[in-house]
Amino acid sequence: MTDVAIQPMLWSETPDISEVAPFSDKDTECFREIRDVLKRYNALDRFGLTLIHHHFDVGEDEVMMEYTDAENRVQTVKPVKENDAENEDVTITHWKLADGEFPAMRTCVCATGDGHYGFHRNA
Repeated sequence: MTDVAIQPMLWSETPDISEVAPFSDKDTECFREIRDVLKRYNALDRFGLTLIHHHFDVGEDEVMMEYTDAENRVQTVKPVKENDAENEDVTITHWKLADGEFPAMRTCVCATGDGHYGFHRNA
């Protein structure tokens, strides 16, 4: 059995959305198995799946930051310098799982702070 690593999702190494096959019937069994593992760990309401892709290049010194303006029902995800993200109250929201060692690094983070920031803070 190999270790599972959580590694930074270097957006430049992920395929462009136009190059990614969408979900199809051939993925159903894989999703069922992942669901069953999440259920076994009582994590069905905590973790899910996302299609790994990008729409534009993100620098190696950047992370994708999610900002939410709950009042106006607007959610924005944009690249920010990783150093700037470290100054925010964030929740890590995306990981890319890979074989290998375990470097716990974020791939996409949500600015959480005192609720959600919206555009009045660091946007």
